[in-house]
Amino acid sequence: MKKLLLCCLLFVLSCYSFALSKCTCGCSHCYGHSSHSHSYSHHNSSGSNSHPVYLIKRDFKKEEIKFPNCKEHYAVEETTINYFSDGTKRTYSTSTIFNSDGSVVVSDCNGVKHIIYNNKHYFLIGKNKGYQIINSDGSPNTSKYYSRMTMLKPDRFLVKRNKLFGIIDIDENIIVPIKYQKFEDVGNDIFLTKLNGYWGIVDIDNNSLIPNDCDKIKPLFDTYVIKRYNKYGLVDLNGKIILDIKYDKIKKLGEYILVKKNKLFGALDMQGNPVCGIKYKKITLDRNVLKLDGDRNKSFDIMK
Repeated sequence: MKKLLLCCLLFVLSCYSFALSKCTCGCSHCYGHSSHSHSYSHHNSSGSNSHPVYLIKRDFKKEEIKFPNCKEHYAVEETTINYFSDGTKRTYSTSTIFNSDGSVVVSDCNGVKHIIYNNKHYFLIGKNKGYQIINSDGSPNTSKYYSRMTMLKPDRFLVKRNKLFGIIDIDENIIVPIKYQKFEDVGNDIFLTKLNGYWGIVDIDNNSLIPNDCDKIKPLFDTYVIKRYNKYGLVDLNGKIILDIKYDKIKKLGEYILVKKNKLFGALDMQGNPVCGIKYKKITLDRNVLKLDGDRNKSFDIMK
């Protein structure tokens, strides 16, 4: 019995000694040494812990940023780049805004945009809480933080808060109510909006060009096709109605817009100007020539 116990003890001691010789993680419970540090390690994207990835190098960069038309302020952006053993890298940047005398306006910003409006200086900044507009002395000009804030004009900002979109001015007055689920800037100061599942068009001053009762609005050349109750219409890039929403079909045909109503077809050019009336049973495109069925003497060559 004593021999058996002695053999077991020797076996346990040998296993412990073997484990110590193999452990190289550098943790506090191990005696081996390691060239990596746990505090900077992460694992591959597949979630597997079998191939840990470690920080192998860190670079720092500092850059001074001059604001256009501004001698009173400047910013310093500090960037840290971490390089990992799998060949990837991660970049972290933070900015500090200074007065010309070197005093700090605000620090630890994720992003900075300088704004001049009515001869006053403002900054659109990103912080951990979100985006905000501050005055030149660092005091907040907007009371709320927004998860998104994009300057459309010096006095108009597209914002997102609680997953909803709208537009505010520089003093946080609401211009377009923050109520839309989607808000797409399509140029010319107009926006495609989605409200409770339905699309519409509004301009930057909250003038409703198309109410939010459309099933779909999509671009087609220099126009937008509108669908409501399985009928189609057309508006130009400024939201002005070209065709009322009463057509059976509107679609692309080469460089033309083909429209259908009561089983008859017509065509418009890329800007929505009429090319031929809605009176043909069939319209086709042959070698860039628009062929009008029932009138062999008429055709339109888009290459001319």
